[in-house]
Amino acid sequence: MVNKIRKMVSDGSSFDARTVSLRDYISKDDEPDGKYKILRRVKTPIQRIAVVRQKNGEVLVYGDGYVMFGTTEDENMWAEALVHIPMSAVQTPKRILMIGGGGGITTREVLRYTAVNKVTVIDIDDVMMDLGKTFKPLVKFNKGSLNNPKVRTIIKDGRAFVEKSQKQWDVIILDIPEPSYKALALGKLYSREFYRLLKKRLTPGGVIAIASSLLSEMPEFCWSIVATLKAAGYYVLPYHFDATEKYEQDWCFCIAATRPITPSDVNIQINTSFLTPEKIRDMLQIPLDYQRKWSDRMIQTDSNKVLARIHEQH
Repeated sequence: MVNKIRKMVSDGSSFDARTVSLRDYISKDDEPDGKYKILRRVKTPIQRIAVVRQKNGEVLVYGDGYVMFGTTEDENMWAEALVHIPMSAVQTPKRILMIGGGGGITTREVLRYTAVNKVTVIDIDDVMMDLGKTFKPLVKFNKGSLNNPKVRTIIKDGRAFVEKSQKQWDVIILDIPEPSYKALALGKLYSREFYRLLKKRLTPGGVIAIASSLLSEMPEFCWSIVATLKAAGYYVLPYHFDATEKYEQDWCFCIAATRPITPSDVNIQINTSFLTPEKIRDMLQIPLDYQRKWSDRMIQTDSNKVLARIHEQH
């Protein structure tokens, strides 16, 4: 029973589950295997954050009970898949906007492109961003990306930032949590209205990349994003990263552009650890078992709960 659990945290105080449940910080579903130590726990105006060190030394950062990012192998896989497919689809990516990049890991991958001269990283929670900038295990893992002179970090809601900005970017990357009934506001970062707004913020030839949850658990989520992007007037190329052999997950992503975009547009010139030519060919072909038809009923708008409903069903 969690009401008897007490753990020591980095500020010297004790974690008393009689007043605050461990599950408010680390969900049962996402709890690490084996022994672990809570290094930090912070309640911000946005969420409850926990920093955990596992027995093998790897660090995980939790937001409201679920892993947001960490210093793990699958984090490297995720970052390579999310970043290098869209970056390779733009001839000369110079200006990059990243919404939800507080850990700095995807920013690390973006900075590998010599043409990049400006990266704007948006996160709504200053504590998350500060971890990516100052927490030594993360700074080592992200190679100090958030402190790079090419990078500007901004604490703001991603939608609010885009609405007020008149700038344009060559690549816009969205890596944000899924909307749920507990976080309905996130739906406005996946909506048809927001995607239409992003079209105005793309340079000619630019692309958007969207992390689209787990294809292996809720393919409907991915296909709803495809439907919403098409309803907003984009050409869409969905792709996936199959990590089921080791992590029992298959991740979905989408590239969207105002021009036709096909697998032939993807030509990665950067050396990567996981994106071999064979892997890339597999990534650009969605398995038949996961394919879904899209319809108007699956379109996320500012005023409905389509994605939250899909999330809750799983």
